[in-house]
Amino acid sequence: MVANLEWFRTFKAIYETGTMSGAAKELYISQPGVGLHLNALEAYTGFALFERTARKMIPTERGSLLYQQINASLVNLTDIEGRFKKKSGEERLTVSVGMCVETFQQALEKHIPTLDFNLIMQFDSNEKLVTALENGAIDLILTSETRGNNLLSFTPYTTEKLMLIAGKEMKKELEEMPDMQDFKTFKKWLKEQLWYNTAADMKLLIKFWEQNFKELPDFLPNYIVPNKFSIIRCLSAGKGLAVLPDYLCQKALETDEITVVWEGYSPVENPLYFGKRKKTLLMKEILHLENLLLKEFSK
Repeated sequence: MVANLEWFRTFKAIYETGTMSGAAKELYISQPGVGLHLNALEAYTGFALFERTARKMIPTERGSLLYQQINASLVNLTDIEGRFKKKSGEERLTVSVGMCVETFQQALEKHIPTLDFNLIMQFDSNEKLVTALENGAIDLILTSETRGNNLLSFTPYTTEKLMLIAGKEMKKELEEMPDMQDFKTFKKWLKEQLWYNTAADMKLLIKFWEQNFKELPDFLPNYIVPNKFSIIRCLSAGKGLAVLPDYLCQKALETDEITVVWEGYSPVENPLYFGKRKKTLLMKEILHLENLLLKEFSK
């Protein structure tokens, strides 16, 4: 296990403010993130560094000793960082952003050369991205999941509609497709087709199938590919079905590379959100990214 400098910064902030919430405000990270840093440092040192009470974090003898040993070094490091930034000219801030890889490729990738700040992209599940935001490991996320946390802000920016998409070479099969109102026959026909899905998860297919047929899909996709754009490219060259969000399919639909088969007995819609911390030193940069993305989704 290797110690992380941020653990010591967090420890110093807790020691000086006397509370986890005070440290979170000073460092512009979430309170759960402060707790994670402290727990990691205590596990690393092998000692409890604070006595936790309802109102205050009281340093233990080991905690006070650690503070005395690291405080001067952290103050000097902060001073050096400040002087180094001044000497090196204008500082380029770094923003960490999380979303699905397809949204990045479609909406944000083209804008990266225009940014006047550094960007670190993270691609993961909605649940993990929200947790990373809570812990202060990421600054902005695009997500379909929200979480109750007073330090976080979730702003809706669009709604994705799930659709059943067919490949370019499915013309004959679609002409012979049974009436969708013949529930059992239509469901049986769907199961007999070739299906695509991504390697990441089955959530979209499961949600679409469960809402329309009131059961989980009892079949496995035939082809598992890296991402949703891979599915679109494969469908544009052959046969098969997939459940995909509408905003990712727009260009391929306009050029007739794929076909919308069905939007379900009732539309399956997911609101999508920008997630960020309410207090952050990077708000200007985050709002710039949000505006770029809003323009893309309004096209």
